[in-house]
Amino acid sequence: MTAELRSFSVEIDTDRWRGTVLRDVNLTVPAGQITAVLGGPGDGKTMIAYALTGRLPGTAHSTGSVVIDGSVGYVPQEGVDAFAPDRTVGAQLQELQQLHGGWTVEQACAAAYYPPDAATLLPAHNSAGQIQRAAIAAALLAAPDVLVADGPTSSLDQGTAHAVWKSLREYADSGAALLVITHDVGLLAATGYAERVIIVSEGQILATGTPAELASSEDPRVNMYFRAFGVRPTT
Repeated sequence: MTAELRSFSVEIDTDRWRGTVLRDVNLTVPAGQITAVLGGPGDGKTMIAYALTGRLPGTAHSTGSVVIDGSVGYVPQEGVDAFAPDRTVGAQLQELQQLHGGWTVEQACAAAYYPPDAATLLPAHNSAGQIQRAAIAAALLAAPDVLVADGPTSSLDQGTAHAVWKSLREYADSGAALLVITHDVGLLAATGYAERVIIVSEGQILATGTPAELASSEDPRVNMYFRAFGVRPTT
């Protein structure tokens, strides 16, 4: 199962602002692999996630093609956005499990390292790290063929982030295609959890390759992402 964007562009047109946020983007998310996406604020990373998951805003005008082979799951940038505010996280996870019939709630929470006691609370009463892991569990319940995760470990400590990335790696190894927007550059380079890295700059694909290849790039716009986290070129 794979996901693709083919010559995909997005223009946002509101009453106050008009501009192109993605320009002629071509990317493939292969089955059995993790494709990591790096980039700065406003460079278009989240818009790529929206495009792949059918969440483009109403003010967006797009051209090109989105090709999805299989079902799609999504982990939003803010974990709380995956839940209604007035019911406990656990109740909503149970509802999702009954709807999708994929993983059990226990399996999904274990894979996301989401603590069972936090599930008895409303989403707003979970910590930022807890609700982020709950959103991962919610996405895994449907066992999607393609999983798009926008910053799934941004609120986690290094140890927990490493554990969650290991679970994502195992999920990719089961045959799923994963696209993960992340800032965990050092962890990716050290563990090799992501086979491919895509760097997005100003709405365009700046570079694609393995972490080692991009860390060794002669383009300073590319290797700065890795050098900032202490990753040095291979020799």
